[in-house]
Amino acid sequence: MKKLVLSSVLAVSGSLAMVGCTQASAVSEFQTTPTTKMQHAKQGQHHKGGQHMGKRGGGYEKLNLTDEQKAQMKALREAQKQKHQANRQQHKAQMQQMHAQTQALINSPTLNTASLNNLAEQQAAFSKQRFIERVQTQHAMAQILTDEQKAQLEKMREERKAKFKSKMAKRADNAKASAQ
Repeated sequence: MKKLVLSSVLAVSGSLAMVGCTQASAVSEFQTTPTTKMQHAKQGQHHKGGQHMGKRGGGYEKLNLTDEQKAQMKALREAQKQKHQANRQQHKAQMQQMHAQTQALINSPTLNTASLNNLAEQQAAFSKQRFIERVQTQHAMAQILTDEQKAQLEKMREERKAKFKSKMAKRADNAKASAQ
């Protein structure tokens, strides 16, 4: 019984940590500018495959944006960056507190399900807010594009999905081959 409870707590805490890291990563990658990409490359953090849709500009640089559109996109990214930086310390403190609470639950002799549910709700609210902010920003950026640019962006996304599926199928085939 103790093993079952402990494994449940570990699974929940691992999921919470993964969601928090994923959300933080998604937001920070979404807000990366070309300048920071170069800085990451200098630090040895290369991104295989170049640009990724939805991240690091979302492929907008390939859409032949007008100077006005570029300025609007830059203003949106800057506003989002400033908002994120203003809330960074608060979010960091919140995540540290949630991590400490998770560790306390893991290390306690009995599992307090009320605390666990409360912690899960806090994590869900945090993730929901980040998701909402990201979609609002992406929507605002999409409104800047012309219909032709939107169609071109959608075509690029579909091509990327197909390439990803192909890559995953190849990995699965390689895994099957190495398992045999």
